[in-house]
Amino acid sequence: MVIRFLLLLGSLFLSACSTSPDSKGENIPDKAAIQSGQNPLKNVQFLSQQIEDQPSANLYFLRAKNYLLLHAYGLADQDLEKALRDNPGEPAYLDLSAQIKQKVEDYATSIDRAKLTEASELNSIRNSLLLAQNYFITNQNSLGRSYLKKVESSLLSEKERPILKAVKDFAVSDSSRLYALMNGKPSDESPLVYVYYEQGLSSIPALKFQKEILQSWKKYPMDPYFMRFWARFLVKMKKYEQAALVYKQVLKIYPKTKSLKAELVYFDLAKQGLLPTKRKESLSDSLVNPIDSISQN
Repeated sequence: MVIRFLLLLGSLFLSACSTSPDSKGENIPDKAAIQSGQNPLKNVQFLSQQIEDQPSANLYFLRAKNYLLLHAYGLADQDLEKALRDNPGEPAYLDLSAQIKQKVEDYATSIDRAKLTEASELNSIRNSLLLAQNYFITNQNSLGRSYLKKVESSLLSEKERPILKAVKDFAVSDSSRLYALMNGKPSDESPLVYVYYEQGLSSIPALKFQKEILQSWKKYPMDPYFMRFWARFLVKMKKYEQAALVYKQVLKIYPKTKSLKAELVYFDLAKQGLLPTKRKESLSDSLVNPIDSISQN
């Protein structure tokens, strides 16, 4: 894919992405750093300047790729939509968009774009795994199982293999089983960390949960799921004003999806003291379908 990325870049962009100092004397990222996602925050800053000067589908695509590494899923989705608006049939754009659409819970579009990727030269085992996840999420279990059969574990990276196992486990059970099988907190780079926080909110000791979620959020300050889990914890602790501020941050960088709307309704009811006492905890824990979080990085 790196070769294809390089071919996509225009000559102007290639010449601009050097390691020479910019007008402030700072080194701008070279094309290799942008392609590989080294220092994605700096890459986003540089690409934003380039887009301001001369926007293009390629620049939006590259910024989306770096936004994804920062866990800024909503912003990445916005950029991919702009890239696809100008070049709707580009397989690399469709492939990345399929991944990001799953992150923003637009599973139907994620499936459509993954199927288009499947018909292109960029089809991969990872894309089949993505389709399997989406089909299970949308209760199309027979299709999910058919795509799972196409995924050979040995062809996946070490990072992707736990995702395959999780999808298989979810197919025969649910995310509570995934949580029960965990030996500890997954890394913040693994989508399984969202299952850990989703299920752990009701079982992890409050001080431990607070410490871990704040550490994760500090590492990825634009991650909307880490924000949401922190906001849920604040609601659980009846810190409603603080929770409201966190939800406002989420809404700035993430679309108001079906699950987020439900979460905000729950928050409003909790704030007003209108939740049934006996079911309060279970309702909180079931607001978002946990499989929503088992998505590709």
